[in-house]
Amino acid sequence: MDIKDVEDLYVSCKSDLFGYLLRILHNKQDAEDLLHECFVRFIRASPDLPEDRIRFYLMRIAKNLAIDVIRKRKKMEDYILRKEQVYGHWDTFDFQIQEEVNRILLLASNTEQRTVLKLRVVQGYSIKETAKILNKSENAVKSSLHRASQRIKLRYIS
Repeated sequence: MDIKDVEDLYVSCKSDLFGYLLRILHNKQDAEDLLHECFVRFIRASPDLPEDRIRFYLMRIAKNLAIDVIRKRKKMEDYILRKEQVYGHWDTFDFQIQEEVNRILLLASNTEQRTVLKLRVVQGYSIKETAKILNKSENAVKSSLHRASQRIKLRYIS
């Protein structure tokens, strides 16, 4: 496909794809972003498809992109909900415990290690869940957790 063909395809499919994405996502900005991302992915893949299948291929790309956005939203909602549950209703004793936990977390050398410690130790996420939330590999999370633990042991115990 040359540039002119892609432009014609964009003009002919734009409104259908946008409506489809808007119905799935219920967010105009996300739908617009994914519409453009859909065509970028189509151009990068440059599939050899018959012309009557291109529209379906674009719809499939749009659907997969929308599913990814919905999954990310769900993760963020779960993360915020858990965070609110942790910080929700405190009495004085809980507040003192939280202050001590925060003081200990500050002993970690950087924000990544603090975040890993908070997610793993304080909020109780698994290594796999923590890796997904932070978009890191499980080994990177384990490494950060180990380094932070070692640093805290050295500073807190001595």
